[in-house]
Amino acid sequence: MTDQPASADKKFTITRVYDAPRTLVFDAWTRPELLAQWWGPHGFDTPSDKVSIDLRVGGRFEKVMVLNSEEIAAGMKMPVGSEFPDNVEFIEVVPPELLVMKSKPQPEMGLVVSTITRVEFHDEGGERTRVVLSDGPYTEQMGGYAEQGWSQSFEKLERLLAG
Repeated sequence: MTDQPASADKKFTITRVYDAPRTLVFDAWTRPELLAQWWGPHGFDTPSDKVSIDLRVGGRFEKVMVLNSEEIAAGMKMPVGSEFPDNVEFIEVVPPELLVMKSKPQPEMGLVVSTITRVEFHDEGGERTRVVLSDGPYTEQMGGYAEQGWSQSFEKLERLLAG
């Protein structure tokens, strides 16, 4: 019997509406000092000095999340302070309307194929913005983790934009 790679066909979409103008929401995604304030799920920080954004087609979007929760660290059997780099390439950039990013496979992290993350920023009357994120493909397990991570990051983004 041979080991077959896990099937990676899970994709998901998350939609959120923020009480903030589209340019501000787009800036929160593309300015390192703002992105660092919300990027990553609960229990992780992303220091602004570990964020690099080259906002153009073919440009890199690099960030490092740092595990800061003792409870999550214990569950993951990793020390607090463990770093999780994420490096993707912009394949579409239309300010302030669209970002599309492509990741490379990271089998050591359970990401068996390249993923595409598409983020649309829709103006909802000037003072509100609808963000539609589509992401995948993932294995069933990793897709659940990714969707939960994005949902938690979006909660942090909402707090930032409300502040």
